[in-house]
Amino acid sequence: MKVFLVGAGDIAFSHAKAVVRLGGEAIGTYDVSDAHAQRFSKYFGCPAVKYEQLEEYIGKADYVVICTPPTKRLEYVEKVLSAHVPLYMEKPIGTSMEDAMKLKEMAEKYDGRIIVGFAHHYRPPFMKLAEMVQSGMLGDPVNVFCQRMGPGFGFRQRSMAESWRTDAKLACGMTIESLSHEFNLLTTLGGPFKNITANVWSTIDTLPNFDTNSSMTMPFANGGIASINASWSSDLGFCMRGYIGTKGTAYITGQGLFEFKELTYKTAEMEHAETITYNDSYDLGQDDVIFHVHEHFQDCLKNDKPILTPLQDGIDALHMSLSALKSSKEHVTVEL
Repeated sequence: MKVFLVGAGDIAFSHAKAVVRLGGEAIGTYDVSDAHAQRFSKYFGCPAVKYEQLEEYIGKADYVVICTPPTKRLEYVEKVLSAHVPLYMEKPIGTSMEDAMKLKEMAEKYDGRIIVGFAHHYRPPFMKLAEMVQSGMLGDPVNVFCQRMGPGFGFRQRSMAESWRTDAKLACGMTIESLSHEFNLLTTLGGPFKNITANVWSTIDTLPNFDTNSSMTMPFANGGIASINASWSSDLGFCMRGYIGTKGTAYITGQGLFEFKELTYKTAEMEHAETITYNDSYDLGQDDVIFHVHEHFQDCLKNDKPILTPLQDGIDALHMSLSALKSSKEHVTVEL
């Protein structure tokens, strides 16, 4: 399939590599930074287009990938959807519910097909865990959780100029930018939340609104509880996503913020726990992780299948992120 990319930063390379791996091609890119666009153009042998050429190249694409900072999306989204071209949008979809509602209105107006790039949702260990939950083998949710710690963006105020995430004009913090993944994973396993109680903390003096640590709890609407404990301030990396159910338990564990090394599970009927080894590392294999999302999206487009993480999932994750920040700021439990 032919894919055009809006935004030519580092993550765009992983998207384009996935497209090529699937037998397609990157037909061009646009970026407000000409240096970024030219670097991408040289690597993939495709045009670095000017702003005035956007409509032309969008019209040539089977789908478009938008991987700009989340505050810089609306104009590009409308150009894509108004041309009736499918859209792959990086998460988070935005930083305000006002923008989220504008995206929803556009999608409805143009009947757009949109996938939100919750890449961790499509990784084999999580897909296996979700399959276990959906099959009923682990029972109803009792305690579903995410723990992940490591040296994240802005760790000890290093490399502050290397990413939009730590740019004072673009930064939105860990809860919006990164924990959107966890909200998507947890609600996939246990359903919607009733409310959220959270505390967030920043360790970067120069970016006081850029939260780097978060602890929160959420009761599921249909019973059971969920929790997130996350940090971008740890010298040591560790992560665990777990589901404790009425019939069994399963954990995905690994070192680093996003390493899924093993899936260990045990049900009431099993005498011993069993472990499936994956060695699935996002830090070392980002291209592989993103590949799974493109593989799914292309299958959906070619065979008219439902998208597992549509725009509404991105809207829901943003709503939960903003509710968590409101809870922390106002010291209240926020109803969802």
